[in-house]
Amino acid sequence: MTDATDELIGQRFGQDGCLVIGKRLGEGGMGAVYKAHDEKNDRPVAIKFLRMDGMADREAISRFKREGRKFGLLRHANLVRVYALGREHGRIYIASEFVDGRNLFEILTEDGVFAVEWALEVCRDVANALQAAHEAQVIHRDLKPENIMIRADRVVKVLDFGIAKDLDASIVLTRQGTYIGTPAYSAPEQIRGEDIDHRADIFSLGVILYELLTGQVAFQGRHTTEVLKATLKEDPIPVSRLNESVVNPVARLIEKMIRKSPRRRIGTMKEVAEDTDRLLTALADGYTDEEKSGIKTVLKKIFEGWRRPA
Repeated sequence: MTDATDELIGQRFGQDGCLVIGKRLGEGGMGAVYKAHDEKNDRPVAIKFLRMDGMADREAISRFKREGRKFGLLRHANLVRVYALGREHGRIYIASEFVDGRNLFEILTEDGVFAVEWALEVCRDVANALQAAHEAQVIHRDLKPENIMIRADRVVKVLDFGIAKDLDASIVLTRQGTYIGTPAYSAPEQIRGEDIDHRADIFSLGVILYELLTGQVAFQGRHTTEVLKATLKEDPIPVSRLNESVVNPVARLIEKMIRKSPRRRIGTMKEVAEDTDRLLTALADGYTDEEKSGIKTVLKKIFEGWRRPA
């Protein structure tokens, strides 16, 4: 579909018709995203429309509405802001902050692997953002490189809580045993269709950090089934084998984030952010590679208390 044939372009949505639809930015599993102009506040916004074909069943609509209502209450510098949720002209939409930048997938594709320090900074900022979401009883459930954007000023933004799960929900939005997520970044318990919590996001972030440092996904396969099987049964290639600049404490952090059992992973995103900050401090102090591998006095807290029953 081109802009010339897109019937939404030029239409008005929102209070008093202040949101004027501009160009189409892309399309995901739940719907299409457009750039629009908010005439009332004179700012660009991103508008996501729920797909209105056969995929837009009651579950999809419930997830979409929940995203807007719950995520709209969140306030954090590294989370995109949701401005409005509406239903007009037979379409359900969410209007949110427009982020002018590139997502991690685009950066990896165009620029290659991240420097260790920069990858850790991204991980820390995402962890801080998701800690705020988790404290509000929201998990992302589909964290992947495409859902993390970097603005030109290097500010990290987490977006697209389109299949977020309200941890307080008394109504199960996903049928028991139904898998929702992106295969390469989904936690084992998510793949199995089990009830998940915030630790599934920790797993996904660990897989993303692995990819930022190596340029490849942690769990691979020729097709989706093989990827899911690898996630459930196999260990990834050690990150330091693929990138010699990754010192042992960083590799150890990733390993603890992507453990198969959620009970054996790092407990919270707050811990991930704090531990990443300690690593950044150690790296900034200019240790040699040998010293970085053995800086137990600086990184001791990273490894204390992380052993949990299998």
